[in-house]
Amino acid sequence: MERKQKTIKNEFTYTGIGLHTGKNVTITCKPLGVNQGIKFKRIDLEDPLEIEAIISNVTTTQRCTTIGVDKYDVNTIEHIMSALNALKIDNILIEIDADEPPVTDGSGKIFFDILKEAGIEEQEATKKIHKIKEPIYVKEGDQSLVVLPDDELRISYTFVSNHPGLHDQFAEFVINEETYYNEIASARTFGFDHEIESLKEMGLALGGSLENAVLVGEDGPINELRFSNELVRHKILDIIGDIKLAPEFTGHIIAIRSGHKLNSILSKKLKEYLN
Repeated sequence: MERKQKTIKNEFTYTGIGLHTGKNVTITCKPLGVNQGIKFKRIDLEDPLEIEAIISNVTTTQRCTTIGVDKYDVNTIEHIMSALNALKIDNILIEIDADEPPVTDGSGKIFFDILKEAGIEEQEATKKIHKIKEPIYVKEGDQSLVVLPDDELRISYTFVSNHPGLHDQFAEFVINEETYYNEIASARTFGFDHEIESLKEMGLALGGSLENAVLVGEDGPINELRFSNELVRHKILDIIGDIKLAPEFTGHIIAIRSGHKLNSILSKKLKEYLN
């Protein structure tokens, strides 16, 4: 199965705060020609460096998905990658003047909106959509991911909570542009109040606030939720972003407790299986 490749029609710029660095960062997104892929360009470096968003360039998955070349990285790419995946954008240059994109409101909605506003343009070349023909399974500890054959991209996620203020959560969606926008895009990243101090000591979450994340306290979420099961919806958003690093496919992803590390392991396995 194939579809037309896509890029954006118009260049645009967006400025916001980085989730982990806490610093202002500006991205400028530009159209690219066919078969160019998704590229992040670190323009803050003396010698600007392009890093292609593919699974082989993943360098770490600690709290986020990070890609890099040589000693330079771009981290926390999963939210913008999820919007690119939902819109089926294949070729785009993302110039960035820091090592992570803006966190926006902690979800994928703003990225989706500004990409949509820039316009989506079909290109002459085609993109192959692979079909999963047999189960693919990865597991680490109590986390697991399996992909089963399906004519569409479907994701089921079970969020298992050990927190007294949170219930277990489950959600399942067929992933397309409409469902992503209505059910997934606005689900925000989340964190636990007891982790804040240690994260900041590690140089992480320095830009996190109630404006861009759901904070979970002893009795549960502190800020008002956008969905009763917002946390599991954000986990699905992360998977959508992380699998954009792998070849495009249709299949039913069944996830239990998975995070960026296991998502990355699955993407690597998918690349080996589908190539």
